[in-house]
Amino acid sequence: MARRPVKKFTIEEIENRAIHKKHLHQSELLDAIDESPEFHDPYSELNLFLSQKIKREMRHCSNSKKWSPQLQDELLSKITPEFQQRYPRYRLGISALKKTWERVQYFSAQIQGEKEALTQDGKLNIPFFIKENLKGTPKLQNTCNLHPCHYAHQLAIKMSECVAVVDGIRPKLDQLTRTIWSLQRHLFTQLSPEHSKSPYDENEKVDKLIVKSILEITAKHPEITQAELAFHVHKRLVQFQSIIMNYSPSQIRKMLTALITEQGQFTSQRMEKVLEKIPYPIAKCLKNELAFVLIDSPELSTDAIIEEVFIFFQKAAAALKDLEDEEIERKIQNWTIQGDMLQRWIRLNHDSILFKEVEMRWKEPGNKSLQKVVARVYQDSLEKYPQLISYANELEMRIWIYLKYLWYTRGFGEETATFERFIMWHKQTLQPLGLSPHQLIEKIEMICRRVLPLMPFNRARAQTILVTEKENHS
Repeated sequence: MARRPVKKFTIEEIENRAIHKKHLHQSELLDAIDESPEFHDPYSELNLFLSQKIKREMRHCSNSKKWSPQLQDELLSKITPEFQQRYPRYRLGISALKKTWERVQYFSAQIQGEKEALTQDGKLNIPFFIKENLKGTPKLQNTCNLHPCHYAHQLAIKMSECVAVVDGIRPKLDQLTRTIWSLQRHLFTQLSPEHSKSPYDENEKVDKLIVKSILEITAKHPEITQAELAFHVHKRLVQFQSIIMNYSPSQIRKMLTALITEQGQFTSQRMEKVLEKIPYPIAKCLKNELAFVLIDSPELSTDAIIEEVFIFFQKAAAALKDLEDEEIERKIQNWTIQGDMLQRWIRLNHDSILFKEVEMRWKEPGNKSLQKVVARVYQDSLEKYPQLISYANELEMRIWIYLKYLWYTRGFGEETATFERFIMWHKQTLQPLGLSPHQLIEKIEMICRRVLPLMPFNRARAQTILVTEKENHS
């Protein structure tokens, strides 16, 4: 029988095997890494270290796509010295090494071939993966009586493990879940906000402040991009805070009095001096709040309006006082990525005079044109309350806010997902342009990309929604 040829090793391979045997001998008295709780936590420092080392070495090791004794020896010889230095009480066994290698291989395969999977600096593109994974949301069936937010949590865990392996950082699982849920809830059908409250809903005082700013900005600029919207919301919050910080209560009241008196076209010399000293951005911010209080409550006295606006700025400053900038930015991001769809998950003041007027006109039989509803309420309001003429632009904005709110909260049955309501809303607002079906789809897709960058847009599904005519205005 022919003898098998003896495999010849290079000097480097012999030295590596000697080092490996030495480490194996030294590690006999050490704890096995497989039995460590740290090894079973995918976000532990130990796992982050191993994943990054293996990911780096895989670029240089031979046959790195397939596990083999040669690959095993190469990884052990290169990783063990640094591993023993950082974790002296553990020994790096073959089983743990292979499990980590398989995890790195799995997640690397998930992003392979995806052009947008990584950012320019080589990090995982989280927004891209959120959008891609949301495409399957409408097909999810709740067969285990689980809360819908369970799917958001599952997806966040899956993405967090990928972040840990690819980027080598411990992800903020709770924040990621909130972001996913804030979008995913708009894709579910048969989902009522009143009966679907989750631990990931955000309803703090600062959230209400952010939402208020979003409603007002988008009423004036309905196709503003999400990035621009986030910028302007942050700018407003800074203004709210600076007014309380830089002016005394008596100064704020004097400025409010001067501004509301100016609109009445009767300003004393003393008030004119006050007006001259108000910086334009501050004056604009104060006038905006005066306008909305007066529009909602036109029968209030001047003193009552001023006091209500003053209290608003005090509450706004208190809501922002103890929050870190990072947390405020996160909240702004989570709300602005929802665009108009957030209307379905909030509650506005149903008792205001203007709201009741909008609701009445919107409910009128045969009233199909949104623009006509706005025009009618606008005209009626100015006839009843002539003092609102000084706030005509703000009045129109407020009407659009209430009309949009009614559309999202009362215009459909629970079987209609919020995102479908978004599509139908824009169909209605674009009617005056007389677009062809193809042009309409293209325009709505463009709007979606601008204002809802993380929402997946399916043209075939959108076409079905637009043709089906699901809206019910009664």
